Amino acid sequence: MFTVEQIELAHSKIKSGAEFPKYIQEIKQMGVRAFETWVADSHTKYFGENDFQTKSKPKYSELNIALLSNKDQFVEYLKMHQKGE
Repeated sequence: MFTVEQIELAHSKIKSGAEFPKYIQEIKQMGVRAFETWVADSHTKYFGENDFQTKSKPKYSELNIALLSNKDQFVEYLKMHQKGE
C-alpha cells in the first residue's frame, strides 16, 4: 500500500494548481482511491483498496469555522490559491 510520506513527497512537487491533476494521477498509481481533508486543521485521511486507511497529522491548530460564508469571496480565494498565490 501507500504511506503518507509517499503522498507528501508527490504533493511537494506541485508548484501551481495546473500541476494538481498530475499529482492526483501519481497518488492514484500508488493505490489511493479517495481522500478527505479537514478544513479545521488540514489533516487528510486517505483510502485504498481492501479498507486500507491512513491519515496525515494536522498541519496547524484547529481553526474556528464560520457558520456563514461568502461564496464570491471563497471563489476568488480559491482561484488565487490555484495560481499559487
